[in-house]
Amino acid sequence: MRLLIILCLLCLPTLSQAACKGTDLRQSLSEKDRAWINSRVAETPFAEGNHWIATRGNRRIHIVGTMHINDPRMAPVQERLAPILEASDTLLLEVSPEEKADFQAELAGRTDLTLITEGPSLIDRLSETDWQELAQIANSRGIPSWMAAKMRPWFLAVSLAVPPCLKQDPKRAEGLDMRLGTLATAAGVPIRSLEDPMSVIALMNADPLEEQIRQLTTGLAFLGGDADNFYTLAESYFDEKTAWFLTMNERMYRSSRTLPEHELEELWEAAIVSLLDQRNLAWIPVIEATTADHLVIAVGAAHLPGENGVLNLLQQQGYQLQRAQF
Repeated sequence: MRLLIILCLLCLPTLSQAACKGTDLRQSLSEKDRAWINSRVAETPFAEGNHWIATRGNRRIHIVGTMHINDPRMAPVQERLAPILEASDTLLLEVSPEEKADFQAELAGRTDLTLITEGPSLIDRLSETDWQELAQIANSRGIPSWMAAKMRPWFLAVSLAVPPCLKQDPKRAEGLDMRLGTLATAAGVPIRSLEDPMSVIALMNADPLEEQIRQLTTGLAFLGGDADNFYTLAESYFDEKTAWFLTMNERMYRSSRTLPEHELEELWEAAIVSLLDQRNLAWIPVIEATTADHLVIAVGAAHLPGENGVLNLLQQQGYQLQRAQF
């Protein structure tokens, strides 16, 4: 569940605003933790960079790592990417604006996908101690405890990952993906989806409810949108070191001692496979089937690095990769 929260955070920070300031957690790590993280990151393909160019023959693809929530620092990035996008044949997003609107309408009519519509609520499924802690976090985030009790654990975790300072921002949805989509629409560049958003919801609901609850209680200490974690995420993103931030959180999670370390490691790896690796692997055929020589692909920054990251997978398809200015 912590990984789910972290992946949400990778899409949500706007910490240059005064209400969301914090401390960079990277600066307070122990030498032992820093060495562990550095060692893991050193073995990670394409560990740094938010903008890469993949070329193969006449094909040229710009791959951009994004956050889905507004940050003022995105404005100059948008300006630098505008000419590239306007000269492209197609923009590939995780979900196109049109499909996103259809998805939101469908999801609104399928409460069974986000709420517990049968059986006991979380009040009766959690211990008294865990429920009181969860209810307190929910109330602090403006979610009444009676409503939180009815939410599926993954949906509740996502909802709690948004701090109040973001909810107060009227432009919070203007992340880099939306900015690029707006540019593409204005330039007449077609926008295509890499996946059906309903498949992501199915992924979130793949685990039985009791397993979701187990993961939720394991990650209770990390719920609530801690300002320092948000601040560190934003700084890591604009430092173009998302892999380092993700590995840091893996270290923190595996050191939490909420479960035996081997179980925490298994939970982390399983989440990486389902939330990142499997989706990345499914996107490659979509990219290859897109009949255009000049593409821009904009996906969450966490999808770029790693053995099964988008960049390494494209390299395995015969593309040459070169880092570009972000």
